[in-house]
Amino acid sequence: MTDLQDELNELIQARNGHFLLESGHHGDLWLDLELLCLQPARIQPFASALARRLAEHRVDAVCGPLVEGAFVGLMTAQELGVEFFYTEPCRQADDGELYSMAYRLPTALRERISGKRVAIVNDVINAGSAVRGTYLERV
Repeated sequence: MTDLQDELNELIQARNGHFLLESGHHGDLWLDLELLCLQPARIQPFASALARRLAEHRVDAVCGPLVEGAFVGLMTAQELGVEFFYTEPCRQADDGELYSMAYRLPTALRERISGKRVAIVNDVINAGSAVRGTYLERV
């Protein structure tokens, strides 16, 4: 395992059990991601590594779903020297369907993001509901 992987394992608190995920899927592992950004300096190396990977794609902006995904996205955008945007979760019809959570770009940001090449960044991707919701917002 690399030093970055070891560091990440120390930062993420995991619990085992039965959990209903935001996507509507069920899982046996829960990550307490609210704790991830308590010490931003410890996350910055991950954002820097991600920014290095994204640099070759020449993005104009980074967008992250609130909350922790937006924090990682902000650090990544700063590293790349590009604009930062975020989406906010909003529940659609709660009919038991998968992926019932939508993500919306705030109205004030819509015009600014139009026509830009955008990287969608999140903290951790499991079933991908926050990334999917952000993508479907046509970011």
